[in-house]
Amino acid sequence: MTEFDYVIAGAGSAGCVLARRLSDAGHKVLLLEVGPSDKSWIIRMPAGLRSAFKPSSKYNWWYYTEEQAHLNKRRIQQPRGRVLGGSSSINGMTWLRGHPMDYDRWETEGAKGWSWADCAPYFKKIESSVVSSSYRGQDGPIRAQRQEKLSPLNAAFLDAGQQAGVPLTSDVNGYQQEGVSRFEMSVRDGIRNSAAYGYLHAMGAHPNLTIWLGCEVQKVTLEGRRATGFEVRYKNRLVKVRTRREAIVSCGVFGSAQLLMLSGIGPADHLREHGIECRVDLPGVGQNLQDHLECHIQIETKEPISLNRELQPHRMLWAGAQWFGLKKGVASVNQCHVGAFLNSSAATPHPDIQFHFFPVFFDKNWIPVSTTYGYRIGVGPMRPTSRGTVRLRSAKVSDPLLIDPNYMATDEDWRVMREAMRLGIEFANQPALKRYNHREDTPGTHIRSGKAMDEFIREDAASAYHPCGTCKMGQKKDPMAVVDSQLRVLGVDNLRVIDASVFPSVPSANINAATIMLAEKASDILLKRPALQPEALPFHSQVSPSLARTSA
Repeated sequence: MTEFDYVIAGAGSAGCVLARRLSDAGHKVLLLEVGPSDKSWIIRMPAGLRSAFKPSSKYNWWYYTEEQAHLNKRRIQQPRGRVLGGSSSINGMTWLRGHPMDYDRWETEGAKGWSWADCAPYFKKIESSVVSSSYRGQDGPIRAQRQEKLSPLNAAFLDAGQQAGVPLTSDVNGYQQEGVSRFEMSVRDGIRNSAAYGYLHAMGAHPNLTIWLGCEVQKVTLEGRRATGFEVRYKNRLVKVRTRREAIVSCGVFGSAQLLMLSGIGPADHLREHGIECRVDLPGVGQNLQDHLECHIQIETKEPISLNRELQPHRMLWAGAQWFGLKKGVASVNQCHVGAFLNSSAATPHPDIQFHFFPVFFDKNWIPVSTTYGYRIGVGPMRPTSRGTVRLRSAKVSDPLLIDPNYMATDEDWRVMREAMRLGIEFANQPALKRYNHREDTPGTHIRSGKAMDEFIREDAASAYHPCGTCKMGQKKDPMAVVDSQLRVLGVDNLRVIDASVFPSVPSANINAATIMLAEKASDILLKRPALQPEALPFHSQVSPSLARTSA
């Protein structure tokens, strides 16, 4: 069968949501994914996430950027999920929404109908949170749980933040994001609650849904300016699959821009460089690339209180036995249970710095070290002002892309990163954490400010793995817009892009929850259902912290 009501290219965080909702509504749906199944312990076990970050992993695209001009010409890793569930199947499972003002900003940037009030009910719909409040959902496909019993280092981090004058907030996904807090993780009953697990496996197979794994999408097929489906390579055959209603591109921040350009939809001059006929001139395709960058403060401890001790052979055997037998124990959770959102200045309206705290001592490739104990704080700007691009290297779908995030290209990004490092070091030297500190591994006690700190940032900074924005949502008058607020590709009928590539700007947090929210809201758009009733839930901001701000 090669004709369906809807054909979705990409079975990542958004594609899995759309496949479930459209098939549940009675439509015949084909979901295309180039990667393999996610039914492996490497994917399912929360503690197995580092296995997907080995160069040999079949679950990871392992993209790299071009040489970064402002980071000593280093090429930065850009891992993306190449598996059913996409990046939600290999990410760190930290469940964060961002700040309400991020979504109000989306609307001012041209994404009509995507304000905080519009998005809030969909955030509630997708989650099943352990936090019971009017801000949170308790019946959704994604379980958002906390590590209730904190380790000594995690507890010390929360204490250190308060000793530094930062408030303790009860729920960073609720009224107040600013502060130190427990973080939630997308884990259900000891299993990674990826989009594939929550929307496909946990709900059971559906007769309306067909999934092709190991299927490489070559291009969108067009008749004039109407999308009719996709040309794909599947089981060593070149096949054209047709859609009776719409074709949906959900290949992620890099893949969606690539697929549009290979199909002749994108910047005309760039397409001609590679001998591709320009069918629709959309200059914004591949523009507006944004990502969170972070640097790392790492401390060695003498006491064996970090997760590194779990790498001892007998402990690893016990952890494996607990997980495979009962889905319990240290392997049943992720590694980031606490963190912080901070303001870089008194003039910052809402937090623009994020801390991820890991009670683990890592090597340079994020692999835990078995012989050393310690902790790491990842710090960085949440709303970078630098913008980058994704470009084709050739007209072959298999050739690597030219990915240039243009990291740290602005004075503002440098200002916020320097302040993030200063605050992170201040946290580490508060009494609650300092009692455990044996040696500062990075940046080193000799590096505190000025040229030395800037050089450390240039050498240490790495992606926090939240790229987005290359198929920007906006108004037709915006020359960089690729899709409208209904996620329809401008100038093409029956074609939409639905994934993190359409974000006008990056949310102030990890982006997986926002991507799943976007797909839930988009499914109502596709099905022509009334949107969920907007909820103008109050929120805290530094502009008027004593007042309950509501969405515009």
